[in-house]
Amino acid sequence: MRDVKRACAVGAGLWLLSHAPLPALLSVRVHRFPVLSLLAVAVVLGVSAALLRPLLGGPTRLRAGPAWAAAAVVPLSGLAVMPWLPVEAWRTYANWWPGATQVLVVALVVRRHRAAALAAEVASATVVAALVLRAGVPDPWAWIAALEQPALLWFSAAVGVRALFDRTTREVERYEAAASRSAAAEAAAAARAASAARRRADLDLGALPLLHRVATCDPADDDGWALLPRSAVALERGLRDDLRARALLDEEVRARLRAARARGCVVDVVDDRAVRGGDEEFLAGVRRVLATVLPACAEGTVTLRLPPDGRVATLAVEAAPPTTAAVAWALGARLPADLGVDVDVDAVGGSLWAELRAR
Repeated sequence: MRDVKRACAVGAGLWLLSHAPLPALLSVRVHRFPVLSLLAVAVVLGVSAALLRPLLGGPTRLRAGPAWAAAAVVPLSGLAVMPWLPVEAWRTYANWWPGATQVLVVALVVRRHRAAALAAEVASATVVAALVLRAGVPDPWAWIAALEQPALLWFSAAVGVRALFDRTTREVERYEAAASRSAAAEAAAAARAASAARRRADLDLGALPLLHRVATCDPADDDGWALLPRSAVALERGLRDDLRARALLDEEVRARLRAARARGCVVDVVDDRAVRGGDEEFLAGVRRVLATVLPACAEGTVTLRLPPDGRVATLAVEAAPPTTAAVAWALGARLPADLGVDVDVDAVGGSLWAELRAR
């Protein structure tokens, strides 16, 4: 796009140079008031430079007032040139304004001020028609058509290019939206495949050996058979954690969950968010809080929950007062300073409630 803008800027500059200052300078002897013609050239060049600023990186938005003021330059430049030229010079480059001012018209159309551009063309056509008809030249409509040919060509081309740009923009937006949806679908499919593979691996490593032990263990073996229910419960809790709150688990948290449950603590980790994913930094902080709290839980019940909105995590502990005091101390003293999570703790007796928020 930069190359296109640069090419348009160069083309506009060359067009203005060849259709405004050069013809005006070469025809100073023809014009009855050459200073007026040169002043019109300066105004056309200045306003054109202002309107073409987006080609050099300026803003594209243009207020209505400046747009209509720029449109007025077109017929005014015609009044500054054409009445002061001999009739025979009207169809020469001495009458430079019909072609030079079309850069203004195109800029107005491209910057979405089509009404101002159309008004400029109608006003310039009125100036041309009035002067030609007043001069009484033979076949005046041919003269008017010849002098208005640049306006017909440039205005219609500008409208077509603007429509093409708009359609291209819509198609690009539609393509980008489709590409984003496709990428999101591919990412979701990859995540589901990875999750399924992880769950299969967990079953291979945990459930299958346990089922093999159930199939091969002899009920007469009191020690082996008595350990199977506890192993099954531990496996069920681990699988439930993975199904309900995989985002809150890592290897350290899993190990401390197993250790806390082995001590007799009941731990529930629940992710109730409507949309999974989100702020990974916040989730990492929640995992760190959970890994810090679990070693202090010798008994009781611990529940860590992410609610549906996912913006605040809650930690509830119901245990003996020494256990809740140890959890409160861990939350206040053992968390790293750069955790990125604010923790509000409310502990009374054997009950503790904490809210975790991202900083």
